[in-house]
Amino acid sequence: MNLSRRDVLKASALAPLYGHLPGTAFAQSSSTLAGKQLRFVVPASPGTVLDVTARFMAEPLGQQLGASVIVDSRVGANGIIGTDYVAKSAPDGTALLFTAVHHFTNRWIAESPLPYDPVRDFAPIARLTSAVSMVLVPANSPYKNLMELVRDMKARPGEITYASAGNGSTTHLCTALLNDLTQTSARHIPYKGAAGAVTDVVGGQVSFTCQSTATAMSLVKAGRIRPLAVTSGRRLESMPEIPTVAEAGVPGYEAISWVGVMAPAATPDSLVQRLSDAFVKAATAPAFKQFCDAQSLTVDAADTRTFRAEIPADVERWRKVVETLKKT
Repeated sequence: MNLSRRDVLKASALAPLYGHLPGTAFAQSSSTLAGKQLRFVVPASPGTVLDVTARFMAEPLGQQLGASVIVDSRVGANGIIGTDYVAKSAPDGTALLFTAVHHFTNRWIAESPLPYDPVRDFAPIARLTSAVSMVLVPANSPYKNLMELVRDMKARPGEITYASAGNGSTTHLCTALLNDLTQTSARHIPYKGAAGAVTDVVGGQVSFTCQSTATAMSLVKAGRIRPLAVTSGRRLESMPEIPTVAEAGVPGYEAISWVGVMAPAATPDSLVQRLSDAFVKAATAPAFKQFCDAQSLTVDAADTRTFRAEIPADVERWRKVVETLKKT
């Protein structure tokens, strides 16, 4: 289950490696987008961190650019469907992809070749936030802390089940990293999105899951699901009583994702910069900080140049996690 409709509306109300290929045939001025309709493509379920962030950004971006904005949910295949749509869209700034680390890890996880190249076919526009996940169990679970879960996975290899939003998703990789560092194994139950994964953990059909705070927080606060640990290097300010995975007994564990925006690769440099400036301005405004605090996200704004420069190291870190997964 994802955020409630009320949460999504509240979030919206708060708003008053590589370099991309330079464009030549579409040289445009910074006013090109005025009067047009922008499509924020979200390749993840409604209520997830990608979805609520896109919905928040719609209003300030529309105001800055003089454009209307719609959020277009294109869910499926761990983000591949929505991502492919943007890859093949016109490079005119009207179709923008809200994405996370699975954008790159899918190429190592997918059973068949991707219909696009995650590096060559996209221009990074801006990074907006860093997202932390939680290790979650049903409210009535016998596991009162993370090490109780770890000990049971050691005692019963492959019997304990965990849910994810799909093969290769961050929710999948976070648990794979946990299993690797604790030398345990659990049975993976992949879903088509976060909603089904969390719903079945709440109902007790699956033993645990690792989900973003944006997806899980309302259920945690309602007492319907229990957090055992957070995947960041430090505790959440909003829930300081929850230990990090490392503090809970797994030294060296840290898994943080990001939310970023990308455009088709041939988008001209001037338009990439205009969009980057607009997103960074919105992401550094007090209203966005308030939104992130409410979702237990961290403002992590980076313009196109910084985002592009830092992606290779992040991709390499997650590549190692995928290699770990393939060993299991």
